Amino acid sequence: MNIQQYPIVFVGGLILACAPDIPNYEGYFDNLAEERCGNGVIDFHSEECDEGDDNDSRGFCSPTCKKARCGDGVIQLNEECDLGDENSDDGNCTRLCYLPQCGDGIVQPGEGCDLGEDNTDLPYGSGCSNDCQPLPTCGDGTLDADYEECDDGNESDQDVCTTECKHAVCGDGYVHAGHEACDDGNADDSDTCTSMCELPACGDGVVQTGEECDGEDNCNELCIRDRIVFATSNTHHGNLKSASTLSGVGVADSICRSRAIAAGLKGEADFLAWLSDSETSPAQRFFHSQGRYVLPDGTVVAESWEDLTDGTLQNPINLSEEGGPPGEAFAWSNTAPDGTPATEETCADWSENSDDVYSRVGNTTETNGEWTLHELPIWCAALASIYCFEQE
Repeated sequence: MNIQQYPIVFVGGLILACAPDIPNYEGYFDNLAEERCGNGVIDFHSEECDEGDDNDSRGFCSPTCKKARCGDGVIQLNEECDLGDENSDDGNCTRLCYLPQCGDGIVQPGEGCDLGEDNTDLPYGSGCSNDCQPLPTCGDGTLDADYEECDDGNESDQDVCTTECKHAVCGDGYVHAGHEACDDGNADDSDTCTSMCELPACGDGVVQTGEECDGEDNCNELCIRDRIVFATSNTHHGNLKSASTLSGVGVADSICRSRAIAAGLKGEADFLAWLSDSETSPAQRFFHSQGRYVLPDGTVVAESWEDLTDGTLQNPINLSEEGGPPGEAFAWSNTAPDGTPATEETCADWSENSDDVYSRVGNTTETNGEWTLHELPIWCAALASIYCFEQE
C-alpha cells in the first residue's frame, strides 16, 4: 500500500501538514503548481474557469481560463462574430455577437428599416418588407398605380389629392379648397351641404333646414310658403262653446280645422280661428309667418304677419273655404288689427247668444282696420262667419 508523503513543517515547535489541493482562506492555492491554467483546477484569484485539456478558444473556457463572453474578441460557443470593443449594432458584428442580417430588428447599413418579426411580405402599406425596405405607402410621394389614384406626398385633404391617395371629388368628405364650398360626404340635399358640394341657399330648388319651401309658386324669396286664409261658409251665433268641454275659442279652432279638411285645404299644418277671449288672442297663439297670407284662390291678403297686423290688408278676406263668398259679411273677432284683444265684450268668452250681450266682429269686405274690428258691436244672438288662418 502506497502512502503519499506530505511535507512536514515545523513552526515554533508545532507540526503543520500542507494540503496543496485545498484553497487557503483567501481562495488562493498555496502550491504554485495548482495555479497553472489548463490543469483542470480553478485558481480563483487568476482564473474564471479551467477545463484542463478541454480549454478551447471556441468553447466555454478559453486557453487563458476565461469564461466565454460576447465582446472578448474571441468567437466562442454560439457566437457568429466577436470584434471586442468594436461590436456595434450598426457595424459588422452586433453587441450580441451575431452577424448583421435583415430581420434581426436592428437597422444596419443598407437597410431602410427592420421590424424583426413584424417585417412583412405585403407589397403595399405601412411597415417594413422582408428585404428591410420601407413598403410603398400612401403619402410617400410616389404613385403606386395598383393601389393609388394619386400621391402628392403631403397631408392636405384640401388639394387635388386626398390623404387617402384618391382624386378629390365632391362627396368624399373633404373640402377641396377653391372648388367646393362644403363636403359632408353624403348625397342628402336637405342638410347643411348639397350633393353638389354647395352651401344651401333659398332658390336652389331644394328644401333645406330652416326652409319651408324652395322654388314653388307659393314660396317667397325667403323660402317661406304661403298660408291660406278664409272666412267660413257656415255661420255661428256668439255661443260657440255651447255644450262642449272646449273653450269657445277651442270650438272655433275645431270649426276652422273641419272646414279646411272638408275643402281639401288642410295638409300637415293646423288651422286656427282669428278670435280673442279673456285668456288669449291671435297675437299670442298664432305662428307669425314671414310668408304670405293668401285666399284659397291665391289672392294675396298680406305679405307676412307683420304686414297682416299693420292695420291694412292688400285684399279683403272675402272668400270662404269653398271659394265662394263667406256665409256672412261679418266674422266674429273681438280682435284689434295688431292681433291683440279688442275689448272685454266676448259674448261671455263665446258662451252666450243673448240679445243683451255684445261683442265685436270684422267686416269681410274691408281692407282697413275694420276687416277685424268693425266700428259697432253686434249682439251675440246674431250669426257671423269665423276667420280661419293656416299655421305651421
